[in-house]
Amino acid sequence: MYDEIVRVASKDTGDIAHVVTKSGEVLTADLYVDCSGFSSLLIGKHLGVPFLSRKDVLFIDKAWAVQIPYPADDTPIASATVATAQSSGWVWDIGLTTRRGVGYVFSSRYVSDEAALEELKSYLGARGDPSRDLSFRKIDINSGYRQEFWTRNCVAVGLSAGFLEPLEASAIVMIELSAKSIANLLPSCRGGMRQAARLFNDTFRYRWERIVDFLKLHYVLSRRTDSPFWIENRARESIPDSLRDGLEYWRDHCPWHEDFSHREEVFSAASYQYILYGMGFQTYTAPWLLNDHDRNLAREKMNETAQYAKALTASLPGNRDLLTKVRRYGLQKI
Repeated sequence: MYDEIVRVASKDTGDIAHVVTKSGEVLTADLYVDCSGFSSLLIGKHLGVPFLSRKDVLFIDKAWAVQIPYPADDTPIASATVATAQSSGWVWDIGLTTRRGVGYVFSSRYVSDEAALEELKSYLGARGDPSRDLSFRKIDINSGYRQEFWTRNCVAVGLSAGFLEPLEASAIVMIELSAKSIANLLPSCRGGMRQAARLFNDTFRYRWERIVDFLKLHYVLSRRTDSPFWIENRARESIPDSLRDGLEYWRDHCPWHEDFSHREEVFSAASYQYILYGMGFQTYTAPWLLNDHDRNLAREKMNETAQYAKALTASLPGNRDLLTKVRRYGLQKI
């Protein structure tokens, strides 16, 4: 059933009593899941749970997006999203079946809408993509999340709970984790709702904060000095205390599982290692933890992995070929 909610009614206790749809239907439930997107009809507009902006940490607040058609039906499809830094943000470039999705997320504090659009067109031009006859769409981004995600008999999932810039595409996993947590915590009666809400809020407040840390990590590690955007992203006052503490600790300690307090982390120690060391971060481990045997063994295993990856790459089909076979035959025959 598809309908539009036009009114929300409350009980004397403050719980949501029912919602009324545009067609006049009254819908009643014990628990309401707010999946109304940025409008946040239930938890935001009706229950008044505040939105906590994180623009002080994550400067991105706008985007230009465009769809680029492939020049031919058999054009290769990239198997990974490419993110390319620009003067005041970064460009995403995603290969899809019939087109590429490209966009420039940027901070309006450092570049105008018009200048950002020209930067995006320059990116396209450098890759041989004509920017004429394309429709560019501007998007506003308000990075942040709700002060609470479960209040009374309402729990927010998805964009109604929060949104952060899409550098690590964390929105979908937060939906999946929310659904799993609701299923695990759902009480058998109203009396258990308060404790379920407390546990849910504690967990997801932690998760949103850690996503902010991980996104900021990409900017903090940059050595760019060619624009104020990149320079000021490294300013101490814009870095969360938790991330500053982590960076200090990882100077002499490789990120590991024990550094994180939850069993299901959105970004695990391996994710931090990938970004830290991929961007040239230096960890100076204690001398007694290293010896020539271990160093040589590590080099040997890394060389073996590189050779194995090279062999696999040579034998694998192209991304378009693989997707075509999956669509034609299903996964079992691939």
